[in-house]
Amino acid sequence: MSNEQSLWRSAYGLPYDPFPVLDALAADQPGALDALWENLVHQGDVGTASYAAVPRLVDAGQLALVAAIELGREEEAAPSLPAVLRTAYLRALEYALERVPGDSECLQAWYCLHAARRGHRELARALQLMDRRDILDQYG
Repeated sequence: MSNEQSLWRSAYGLPYDPFPVLDALAADQPGALDALWENLVHQGDVGTASYAAVPRLVDAGQLALVAAIELGREEEAAPSLPAVLRTAYLRALEYALERVPGDSECLQAWYCLHAARRGHRELARALQLMDRRDILDQYG
């Protein structure tokens, strides 16, 4: 871990470098996404490693995790977005919002992220908690 990376913290506040697990996710290794969820978001809490992972998560199409990180970033106890990560993080979010996904799971996460970025936190939380299958069964 570089000095910069050693400053990154998981959602538990422990040192955490997400990049080996992001590499595993890119290689479709089982359990990688679960490991990222476990370390990057915990009961709404996030850490600086969560912010560092966002550009790669956007590239991987993991918008539900990205939306959860963005919602966690706005919580009172969340760490500040480090200046070294700020530009890449915000560009990744804007890039994610420019591409409308085609499948319902990613679309729900996209709407959640969109609501969170536009200051509609309650709507974003509701979208995050909704079961899209139930909605589609009833209204689809």
